[in-house]
Amino acid sequence: MELTEENLNKNIMKLALPVALENLLHMAVFIADILIVGRLGTAPVAAVGLAGALSFIISMIFSALNVGTTALVARSIGAKEKEEAERVAGQSIFLSVILGLIISPLVFFFAEKFLIAMSAEYDVVVLGTPYLKIISSFFILRLIILTGSAIFRGAGDTRTPMVMTLVMNCVNVVFSCLLVFGIGGFPRLEVAGAAWGTSIAYMIGASFIFYKLLNRKSILTIKLKYVVGVRKARIQRMLRISLPAMLDAFLTQIGYLFFMKIVAILGTVALAAHQIALRIEAISFMPSYAFAVTTATLVGQSLGAGKIDLARLSMRRNCLIALTVMGFFALIFLTLAKPMAKLFHPEQDVLALSSLCIMIAALEQPALAIFMVYAGGLRGAGDTLSLMIITVVGTLCFHLPVAYVFGIVLKWGLAGIWFGVALDWIFRSIAVCVIFKLGRWRKIEV
Repeated sequence: MELTEENLNKNIMKLALPVALENLLHMAVFIADILIVGRLGTAPVAAVGLAGALSFIISMIFSALNVGTTALVARSIGAKEKEEAERVAGQSIFLSVILGLIISPLVFFFAEKFLIAMSAEYDVVVLGTPYLKIISSFFILRLIILTGSAIFRGAGDTRTPMVMTLVMNCVNVVFSCLLVFGIGGFPRLEVAGAAWGTSIAYMIGASFIFYKLLNRKSILTIKLKYVVGVRKARIQRMLRISLPAMLDAFLTQIGYLFFMKIVAILGTVALAAHQIALRIEAISFMPSYAFAVTTATLVGQSLGAGKIDLARLSMRRNCLIALTVMGFFALIFLTLAKPMAKLFHPEQDVLALSSLCIMIAALEQPALAIFMVYAGGLRGAGDTLSLMIITVVGTLCFHLPVAYVFGIVLKWGLAGIWFGVALDWIFRSIAVCVIFKLGRWRKIEV
């Protein structure tokens, strides 16, 4: 993929569209679980939402490890050093396997304690614990999937992760339906059935990643010697970029845990409404995340080729397109909030509350677009430290205290909490624009 100013828009859409579809499908995996168990009642929805939150948190933290992978692979491809990109890819797979072997048993054995710590009601804990234990047993596969996707994106191949996710989604929906409701001779496992459907999808996804990375016809092909053993210099290069990103993600997700604890204070109805509204708003995260990934790839490859002006232009073009798309989603959320929430078959009080939150989410879409794109560009350049600082300030000064004051102290309830989140996104979008203007990202050595 040769990058020039003339073909920039073409390359943006070539990269972004598969990522948008991939992440829409990723989110559909979570939405499918909620849609399916929604027919079982409010408590199962809350249980799957809360247990799934920990899975999401772990995925986001260890996706940050792959920030270094994407940046280094993109730089190597931009500099025409394919073998170095393959060696980085091999070491990234090695790290994901080691971390998966550590994380899976920890979450399995502390599943119930996590749900209790989140102030979940008794029936939510009883239903959510088996769900969390089952999916935690397959976290190692989830980490391999995340790492493989990051490798291909850094190399400019966003189609492969999209195809993999499509296959995973189909597998998840089919097996979840069969196992939740006991169709066609399968046992009726209810909430646990949704966990098994997701886990089987992880097996398929990880197998797909290994097949593509070992295939000589792929854009990158890793050899076993690149995976086995520690290559200190490469791992240090990855960690230099990834550690601030991981700390950023860790702080974000710890903040999210406290945030969910605030929501849980309001009761099971508010928790279920929050999960439904969050799943619907997450649909708009997909295109903004797609442009963030695209920006990271283009900035990384442009800097690898020594084209700083093209890296800057990539950020601005992606941001303009993202703002247009997110404006469309804002309009959809304002006008179709209630019909969208009804898809989850909620009870009437849950429907009313989730619809209100979806309308509030419309207000934060432009700020979300700006932040996601410029943050993606900074990650592609290796400037993860600046983003970590923004996260610390945003979480401690806006996300948690404002949500608590609006939602609990002022008694605005769940709507107040969502207003607090909107203010946090506005702050972060302003902060990331300031960092971009300062230009530190142009001088970072990876």
